[in-house]
Amino acid sequence: MRKIVYPFSGGVVIYQNNKLSASIISQSGDKKVGGRLLAKNRQKLFQIPLFRGLVYLFYGLYLYLQSFFVVFSLEEEDENKKKIKNSTRKINQVSVYILLISGLLTMFLYGFIMLAVVPRKIYFSLFDGDQNYYFISFMIALLRVAIIYLSFLILRFCPFIEGIYSFNGAGNEFLHKKNDKKGYLYPLNFLNYLVNISLISVFVVSLVAINIAWYLNFLINALITMGIGSLCYEFLLFASNKDYPFLKDIIFITNFLVSIRPNITNTEVLMGAKNELENFQDFQKIDKGRIAMSSLYAEMQTKLKQSERFESSDLDWIIATFLGKSRTEIKLIRSVSQKEYRDIIRACDRRAKGEPLSNIFGFVEFYGLKFDVNKKVLSPRMETELLVEEALKLIKQENFKVVLDLCTGSGAIAIAIAKNSDCTVYGSDISKQALSLAQSNAEKNHAKVDFVHADLFVGLKKHRKYDIIVSNPPYIKTEDIEKLDIEVKKYDPKLALDGGEDGLVYYRKIISEAGKYLNKKGYLMFEVGKSQAEEVMQIMNEHNFQQCKIVKDYNGIERVVYGRYCK
Repeated sequence: MRKIVYPFSGGVVIYQNNKLSASIISQSGDKKVGGRLLAKNRQKLFQIPLFRGLVYLFYGLYLYLQSFFVVFSLEEEDENKKKIKNSTRKINQVSVYILLISGLLTMFLYGFIMLAVVPRKIYFSLFDGDQNYYFISFMIALLRVAIIYLSFLILRFCPFIEGIYSFNGAGNEFLHKKNDKKGYLYPLNFLNYLVNISLISVFVVSLVAINIAWYLNFLINALITMGIGSLCYEFLLFASNKDYPFLKDIIFITNFLVSIRPNITNTEVLMGAKNELENFQDFQKIDKGRIAMSSLYAEMQTKLKQSERFESSDLDWIIATFLGKSRTEIKLIRSVSQKEYRDIIRACDRRAKGEPLSNIFGFVEFYGLKFDVNKKVLSPRMETELLVEEALKLIKQENFKVVLDLCTGSGAIAIAIAKNSDCTVYGSDISKQALSLAQSNAEKNHAKVDFVHADLFVGLKKHRKYDIIVSNPPYIKTEDIEKLDIEVKKYDPKLALDGGEDGLVYYRKIISEAGKYLNKKGYLMFEVGKSQAEEVMQIMNEHNFQQCKIVKDYNGIERVVYGRYCK
């Protein structure tokens, strides 16, 4: 069944299948989530044209009533937690019914006066009453529609109602599912549907002006209203699914009455209800003093999306790291403590400013191992795992025994190879701080790697030969470094990034010297930057490297180049 969003002054309720998921800002200012499981799923009823409009109307009103109970139960929990007395009366199901009945009676009285009495008074004060019966009916119908429209327009500017309409706007953007500036005016929202039924049915019923027995009048008018409800639903559904701007402009006449562009808080609260609906199969009570995971997710999503650094995996990594759980395990966690919440949000704020996760945590996972990192080394990237993977394939295929990792940095490549093969592995780097960290990483991962201080090949023992040399050297063009994302140019060492004027300086140096340090038919293997593979392979061919191959990463980018030295 299609999702329905029910707005309230302090939050929203989302319905889908047989679940109502609520997210509110309580009177104490806390974000609270909850929900209710309903007995049956009405999915099939929403597949029948015309009839589905009536289901949307009557079942929708029933769901709105149920939503009241969910929202008020969350408020009631908040009252009990804060021990609020006298200032706020405890609301239970009986008081909800009383409140709703009182509201309906007030609306009925207002409707009787404004729709039955006032239009006739206005009409007969303007005309003498000698006009055609249908002209009188038409004019009174117009007056009634104008009064209803004006009433909704006045309500739009009431502070309490404005909050409801802002949450309705957030719900519309959620239902719209498009990055559209006018997504908050999504046509098929429940409030707009009710407004359209009210205006059109009042006009048609007034125009027809059936006058038989009172019970027949009521029956015929009710049938007219239900018919209009069905047609309104089909029209709004069509306008919502089709990209016809003129239709949306027509619907704007009513839609703007009940939809206000949401602010960040409105959207964040809505996302809390969405997360609760999607991630949990039941609605267990959140313990006192704890923060619902759904609300935490929504707040983090808002922060990262504002900074345009949103990656869904970032959310999971941050939460999983601070909770000491796997990304799978956190899906089963319903809430976090106040301290956990503060730590996670602080980390999220740092990520939103561009700081990489590896710098926030002080470590990064690479090829199933954990590596400490700092500003002195380049944080290992996921795409570099492909270099390790290809190196291990060659080691197994050629039965290689000795490996050198040039520009080792944190030691990630060398350590990953050492842990997954029987090779003697060496790692070299020009930075002593990097070598110190690499040695520490090797010890923590129980890997045996001999690290050597060297400027590429200068400093290595000349008599030592290697079966395979792997390297992920600096390959960013000097002029492009300032154009890099802040999380790279600010938090990664420039020494590990700058590849010279064309980004290929280190490739040329390594390729020109590598033959002297390779065993017969040994391999040289590189990670390369985007669009560099062909040029690097050409340089290798010029220096007696044959059988050169290029390997693409999972994003289809040419990422690894390697070849065999033959002379």
